[in-house]
Amino acid sequence: MVGILSILAFETGWDLLYFVNYGLTALAHRGGDTKLVCWKHGDNIACGDGESSAGGLENSELVVAAWLNEKQLSSYTVEGRSSITVSDRPSKYLVELVEAVERALNSRKPHLELSKQLSVFTEEDVPSFATLTTRGELVVWRSSTGLTPLSIGGYGFDMVVASSETSAIEILDADTRKHLSPSEGAYISRRQVRLFKSGESLRCRLCLFELLYTARHDSTVDGVSAYEFRKHLGRELGKYLNSAVDVVSGVPETALPYAIGLSEVVRAPYELGFIGTAQRSRSMLKEGVREKLISIHLKLNPVKSVFRGKRVAVVDDSMVTGSTLKTVAQILRYRVGARELHVLLASPKLVGACPYGVVKLDPSSLISAQLDCSTIEKYLDVDSVSWLKERDIESAALRFGTRFCCACFGRDIVGGR
Repeated sequence: MVGILSILAFETGWDLLYFVNYGLTALAHRGGDTKLVCWKHGDNIACGDGESSAGGLENSELVVAAWLNEKQLSSYTVEGRSSITVSDRPSKYLVELVEAVERALNSRKPHLELSKQLSVFTEEDVPSFATLTTRGELVVWRSSTGLTPLSIGGYGFDMVVASSETSAIEILDADTRKHLSPSEGAYISRRQVRLFKSGESLRCRLCLFELLYTARHDSTVDGVSAYEFRKHLGRELGKYLNSAVDVVSGVPETALPYAIGLSEVVRAPYELGFIGTAQRSRSMLKEGVREKLISIHLKLNPVKSVFRGKRVAVVDDSMVTGSTLKTVAQILRYRVGARELHVLLASPKLVGACPYGVVKLDPSSLISAQLDCSTIEKYLDVDSVSWLKERDIESAALRFGTRFCCACFGRDIVGGR
């Protein structure tokens, strides 16, 4: 998945170059290695990397931008007759979606026609997207399945900002106004903002990884604070730690709230045990082995005094291949001298691929699908490994009023509302 940022200013004179670059910085953690920025340029649409104001971006009032993978740009973008559409994941339906949107925009009441045209895709696995037109219109729409989030904010009464995460809205000093529900969208022009609904899928659910890993700690996803959700799951982990520990630490940086929650219930101090180097890098999203190992080492330089000679609980959000936690264990045992190592995962065991392409997982490399618990403990060289159970995620879904897709964890839908 990637992050999408859309901005429409109601008056000319705004330099959107800075808004775009700061907003994309807040979405860089969602994956992708290349900025794509498309903006209305006179009666045309121009696209570039957003790194310079060449081409008139500083004078445009309408922008759609995203972080994408350079080799897959065509999988996320479609150019229509008078529009550009950017989606947050590839889909075989993307061309049909764009055709439906353009038909609706040629009608006298676009928001009503959008509702009608997009209702065709209610039960299909389609992505969330943003469309900008040469006429200066913006359409944003959340997937009918609701696997990925989309929110709308306002910068006073001067502009509308739509983003995959609320953090990108709020760092621009805008206010989050609306979390779009599945199948909900907005038609926006300089004269009007119209919400529309295109149907209600029976399969609506949020990808668990969104609150588990992908979203920033300061984001709110469908009204749920990512930080508070993670702390709650960390407290739930306390049920599975059967040994006394001297210190609790999390693998930077997604796992830190989980570790804070665990430390509260086991009454062992939480410590900032690892310091990252250079820019933030998320190892799970790296595809190459070399890039993944470099990313792991850059974020895992230990504070030796925190661990030396101590019984340690190490918390992470999930375990994919086990490479990160094996590296952690080797560092703490042989470079630092920890006495005991207990690993706790704030999710159930990953056992399969994502059938929707939201998260890239290779079933053959999933350690939990290939090895039993005792073998994993030997491989990692730790004293114990514990995971949350499906019932813990079910309880959390009910507590926070949402429901999750957990297909890669072995269940399609968890929770309800």
